Amino acid sequence: MIEIHINEPELQSIDLFRAALSEETDEQRQQAIAFLKQDIVTSRLESLTGEQGECWFSDPTNVELVQWVARTEIVRHEAAIELMQNARRYDDINGRKLNIAEHIGTQIWLSIQEGKLEGVYSGTGILQQVRDDAKDTKVRGARDKDLLREIWRCYRGVVHLGMAITVCEENPEHGMNIIGLSEIFRRGFSESCPKGTSKPYVSPSEQFSFVYLSKLRGPRFQNRGLSFDID
Repeated sequence: MIEIHINEPELQSIDLFRAALSEETDEQRQQAIAFLKQDIVTSRLESLTGEQGECWFSDPTNVELVQWVARTEIVRHEAAIELMQNARRYDDINGRKLNIAEHIGTQIWLSIQEGKLEGVYSGTGILQQVRDDAKDTKVRGARDKDLLREIWRCYRGVVHLGMAITVCEENPEHGMNIIGLSEIFRRGFSESCPKGTSKPYVSPSEQFSFVYLSKLRGPRFQNRGLSFDID
């Protein structure tokens, strides 16, 4: 299992983390998340300048911060370029595939909650149900069962975050915690098995686990006693 830490500023950009997860391999997803974290630091530095003006550059107590900003500027520049490529791939095709995978995940979650524990790949299983729904509603990209199988295998370890984002956006009055809800979905997939099997819907080894860290964690700004480095 791959653990991803999300701090307070990063939580405000959680949709961008979902876009990073639309990459097609775990290595690419981790790279995209690392680039995103760097880009969020850039935004924080811009906010700091907006709040205090450029005088913070000459503040003697910020010498280490200024040196760190200069030393890592190229890293943040490269991160911005890579994120543009990620956004392009998301808009072109990966976002649509991730949406389909999250829909499959939602159907599996409903089957778990209803106690049906239906299979995924069987003739009447979840993928076939999604395929039938797509044919009835003329949804593009979800009518080929082989493609659905490929999409689910590619994204099943990360769908829980997008599912949690959707539920929280659709039910703002409940004040649900995205990271906490995501973890509930993740555990449900990794601890529940289709009937007649002993293999969970998603192996924990395939999953990304998102862990919220207090706003006291993460790159520090203005001598808060914390590391500048990205976690």
